[in-house]
Amino acid sequence: MKKKLLGLILFWGLFAFSATASDSVLLRQKAQHATEEGNYEEAYQTYQKLSNQYDSVYQHVYSKEIEDLRATYQIDELELKNKEQANRLLSYFIGIALLLSAVVLICFFFFRRQNKLLTISRKKLEEARIMAEESVKNKSLFLSNMSHEVRTPLNALAGFSSILSMDGIDDDTIRECDDIIRLNSDLLLKLINDVVDISCIDLEHMEFHLASCDAVALCKYVVQTMEKIKHTQADILFTSNLDSLVIDTDSSRLQQVLINLIVNASKFTKQGKITLSLERKGEEACFAVTDTGCGIAPELHSRLFGRFEKLDEKAQGTGLGLSICRLIIKRLGGDISIDPSYTDGARFVFTHPLGERSEV
Repeated sequence: MKKKLLGLILFWGLFAFSATASDSVLLRQKAQHATEEGNYEEAYQTYQKLSNQYDSVYQHVYSKEIEDLRATYQIDELELKNKEQANRLLSYFIGIALLLSAVVLICFFFFRRQNKLLTISRKKLEEARIMAEESVKNKSLFLSNMSHEVRTPLNALAGFSSILSMDGIDDDTIRECDDIIRLNSDLLLKLINDVVDISCIDLEHMEFHLASCDAVALCKYVVQTMEKIKHTQADILFTSNLDSLVIDTDSSRLQQVLINLIVNASKFTKQGKITLSLERKGEEACFAVTDTGCGIAPELHSRLFGRFEKLDEKAQGTGLGLSICRLIIKRLGGDISIDPSYTDGARFVFTHPLGERSEV
């Protein structure tokens, strides 16, 4: 565009110059002639006309060039404004695109987080539902077991107490009734203690009273006590290669575990023997209660430590004994399990740390 305008201006200048060149030559000759003749006034006027003619031509050319330059400048300025506006529109578009991208990303991460929270909430809800169903199941099992287990000793207490009130009964009958009443009283007391234990041990803030205890002496005492009050013909024995083993524990809770395991073994071992053993393995005391009874099928091992689990519905008990043992051993820092390699009966093994522990 600029080249065309410059060409037109140059062409117009040449044309104007050629048109006025002939007139200017005539005026110049006239002026020179007047000067030679001494007619200075005429020569002056002729030169004045020649000067005005040149001025008009150049003024016309220059004004035309200025107008063309002004038009060119206006065109350039308009193009510059168009470019600025285009750049501004491009900047707006990029800004809007970035803003929309940021909004999309924020929405994406927000919905992703909400979806994750929703998944966690659903998982917790499902766990709560399973726990509620398990609680209802445990409640039903508990009521079923307790109704049977409590009714049996209560009926015995009521029946044999009424016999003692009869006239004319002999001393042997009185002693027999007294033994039966004492046995069923102990059984009822054990049922109540089991229920109390299972409710207390679940509490996080239940206190255990730790103190130094000779585990060998405690085992001997438990075996001697159980041998006197056993309701089986099986022998109850204690074996260990240790003369003494001092551990930091709650002796009453540890004694409760040992008694529960031996009582549980005596229910299924009518003949043979029940052996409590103790040995040291590294920084742990390892206890084992082994019997020669009917044993437990391998497929039932996973159910042994569940609450209210009774593998033999005819056997006495609430199904809480092994569950209580596991809770106590866990709180004391050990672990308990059944030995799957032993096949001549059942063997329960649990460990207990030797050193002091700051919390239980």
